[in-house]
Amino acid sequence: MEPKVTVMDHPMVMEQLSLVRDKRTNQVAFRKAIYRLGRFMAYEFLRTLDVQEFTVETPLGPAKGGRVKGNDKIVIILVLRAAIPFVEGMYKNFPMARTGVISAWRGEPPDFPIEVNYAKVPQVGPDDVVVIADPMLATGHTLREVAKKVAEKGRPKRMVFFSVIATKQGIDYVSKSFPRAEFYTCAIDPDLNDHGYIVPGLGDAGDRSFGAPH
Repeated sequence: MEPKVTVMDHPMVMEQLSLVRDKRTNQVAFRKAIYRLGRFMAYEFLRTLDVQEFTVETPLGPAKGGRVKGNDKIVIILVLRAAIPFVEGMYKNFPMARTGVISAWRGEPPDFPIEVNYAKVPQVGPDDVVVIADPMLATGHTLREVAKKVAEKGRPKRMVFFSVIATKQGIDYVSKSFPRAEFYTCAIDPDLNDHGYIVPGLGDAGDRSFGAPH
C-alpha cells in the first residue's frame, strides 16, 4: 500500500519555502518563515476535519453557521529543537491542542541509531489526531522512533506527520512501521547525502533557527 502523502503547493507555501531554502536568509527571517509554514499547514489540514453545522442568530435574523469538529482532539508532538517555531505556527489554528515534547538524537551513518533523551507525551485516545511535527523528514529514523513513543500512550484515530521537506526514502521507512500514517509536506526532495541530510534541502533547520552549537 502506497503511503498517503499530501504535498502543499499553495503560492504562499512556495514563497516561504524558497525563503528557508535560501542560504542568505538570516536566523530571524528563517525562524519566522518556518512559523508561517506551520501556521498555513495547520490551516489547510483543518479541511480534513468534519464541520458541525448549526444556526446562529445575527442582529437581523438566523444564519447558517459551522464549527470544526475535533479541533479539541488534536495532539501535537514537538520534536526538539527544530520544530519549536514550526509548532508555534500550528497553534494559531490548533489552539486547543495538547502537546507532547520529545528530544531525539540521530547517530552516525550507515545505521543512524536514535537516542531519545526526553519524552513527555500525553495519553492518546481513540478519537485523537496525533500530529508529529519536524521540519525535516530525511531518513525517517528519528520520526519512526518518535512515533513508537507516541504509540506507547495509545492508538489514535489518525497519525499524521508534518514536515517542511521530506524524502520518499524517509516516508517509505516510516510507513513500513506505520502503514496507516499520513504525511503532509511542502516538498519532496530527491536525494540524501552520506550524512543523511536532504539534498538540496535547506541545511540544518535547528541550527538555522537558533544558531549552531559551539
